[in-house]
Amino acid sequence: MTPESSTPPTSAPPPSTERAAHAQTGPDDSPGRVAAWEDLILAMHLLETALERQAQRDGGVSHGHFKLLVLLNAAEDRTLGLKSLADSLRFSLSRISHALTALERQGLVTRRLVPGGRRSSEATLTDDGRRLVARVLLAQRREIRDPLFDDLGDLATLALGDVSTRLIRSLDEGGATGTRSDTARPKQDPAQP
Repeated sequence: MTPESSTPPTSAPPPSTERAAHAQTGPDDSPGRVAAWEDLILAMHLLETALERQAQRDGGVSHGHFKLLVLLNAAEDRTLGLKSLADSLRFSLSRISHALTALERQGLVTRRLVPGGRRSSEATLTDDGRRLVARVLLAQRREIRDPLFDDLGDLATLALGDVSTRLIRSLDEGGATGTRSDTARPKQDPAQP
């Protein structure tokens, strides 16, 4: 398949409506939607598994901890408040604190009280942490991201970006859970890239 092609490869079958019939929740539940849902869940699981394995192998950290390091790497002065980290990842402050404790032990982050803040803390990525992020991101691109997007081709990659943006917006705004996140992303014009 060429990178410009938007047609899926023949080796990847379309969602199977036959196998989805067992998961229908009622007569009004479309087999096509059930199959697409099952494929989405499996794709997310396989991607998360590949990212976890790769972060462990190339960085010695879990993928969940690696996400914290990436956020710190992108921040001004490689520093963010713990509440900001928790809000960005939709983690509890306790979960962030436990993760940072593990990352501090590895010398990848430092943590300190915010000057003048009331019990507020911030985390800073160390130089070792910055080098780890660069190494893991390069391996991710080479082993996971580029092969995936090369297989999809340009049009399907753009479509995946659009679908991902819509999923994020729907989930962030409480469309799937019935609750709106305090840190929902700003709405984007669907026509904008």
